[in-house]
Amino acid sequence: MIEYNCDIGKFINDYSINNNGKDYSMIIDLSYKYKVKYDSVCRKWIGRLKKFLNKKDVFVSGIFVNEYDVNFSSLHNHILMYSDKDYYLVEGYVFNFWKNIGSCNIEKYNSNENYSYYISKHLNKNVNNSWDFIENI
Repeated sequence: MIEYNCDIGKFINDYSINNNGKDYSMIIDLSYKYKVKYDSVCRKWIGRLKKFLNKKDVFVSGIFVNEYDVNFSSLHNHILMYSDKDYYLVEGYVFNFWKNIGSCNIEKYNSNENYSYYISKHLNKNVNNSWDFIENI
């Protein structure tokens, strides 16, 4: 399992450069006001966020991960996202959209921090610790 997660981490790390010709723009961590037990709920809200950004003429691409908190009581999300717009513009859009759903942490992406390996460490520990492409929503 550890080797598998390292391989997934490498794939995630290289995804944006391989598909967009540029590295990720930002790291986004999302949590919810209420307990979320199923990945379908996360997909719904991330899909709505993507649709909101697209309506603002913001192209987004990347990978999201569903992960349980330390108590296994609720899912939260980690996202590595590429956008074709200015970081601060997209940061504002994401924050304003998400503030009524839960809390979010948004940072500029730094490839030296190995965030792709961090978000892949718990993948497949259970059926809801999953990942997918933003483009699939």
